[in-house]
Amino acid sequence: MNYDILINLIIIINIVLTFSANIPLASFSFKKKLQPVLTKANSYLQNAPKFISAVIFLMIIAGLFGIGKIEINNQSLNIIRILSALLYSLFSWVQIYSAKQLGEFYSPDIVVYKNHQVVDKGLYRIVRHPFYTSQIMQDLFAGIALSNWIILLLTILFEIPLYIARTNLEEKLLIKNLLDYENYQKRVGKWLPKLR
Repeated sequence: MNYDILINLIIIINIVLTFSANIPLASFSFKKKLQPVLTKANSYLQNAPKFISAVIFLMIIAGLFGIGKIEINNQSLNIIRILSALLYSLFSWVQIYSAKQLGEFYSPDIVVYKNHQVVDKGLYRIVRHPFYTSQIMQDLFAGIALSNWIILLLTILFEIPLYIARTNLEEKLLIKNLLDYENYQKRVGKWLPKLR
């Protein structure tokens, strides 16, 4: 059995399906730019994490053609690669779902709208940043699935630290502008669920 073909097929099908699912979200995001903004962060963290995620996505595409691949001929590691491809797909959909759960408060930018409220339903009851968490997880699992050292290196060295910094900045803005955000922080874990 050729594991590379199976893994590439899983990833390609997922990219096509999630791309089509993201089209309504992108048009919704464009309409949101017209909504009155209370405050917007002025930082390199507005674009740097999105840029590195885009570079990683391009590396995933390149990885489908073997660029950056570490050759693995171990049967049990190939099973881990297939599971990672499936987890990559799962976290892609978790990210789309978490963006949709934000509803009118979704934005690719770090902003607080004039009518902004804390969203604490669905995935946001479990963790405060499911969108960013799923972005990191899907990139890590893509790197493992494709046995791609470039994707893993970019994710670990750049993407994770940038998203940690971005969430810290975002939370400072939310605490400053939303009265009940501090209570939300006490109840819900940032990256992982809080043990009660």
